[in-house]
Amino acid sequence: MALSDRIVIILTEKGFNQKQFAESIYVTKGYVSRLLKDKIGMSNSTAMLIEKIHGYSRDWILHGTEPMMLQNGGVRDLTPVQRKIIAEIELMTDDELFFITTYIEAVKKKKAMEEKK
Repeated sequence: MALSDRIVIILTEKGFNQKQFAESIYVTKGYVSRLLKDKIGMSNSTAMLIEKIHGYSRDWILHGTEPMMLQNGGVRDLTPVQRKIIAEIELMTDDELFFITTYIEAVKKKKAMEEKK
């Protein structure tokens, strides 16, 4: 089963059209259309976003590996800010991702120092 077939299953089960699905995962309708035509693949981070929002296993989305749905309690809700950040990561260059990673590490170090006080 191709990635496009798995996306069709998600659309059907959720009762989404392409636009609704795209909006739910913060991508464009054109992106979903290209997925459905097997013109592009899906990144790990987009599959993770679908997993978090809709409950379909990332491994099933990307590779068809069972189980299809998450086990043990399902989906952890993401805030709108978290969803937007995950979607924005898709568009970043390696240099931009390096900057973001460096910033996150600095914030963690600052937080750890404050907790020691």
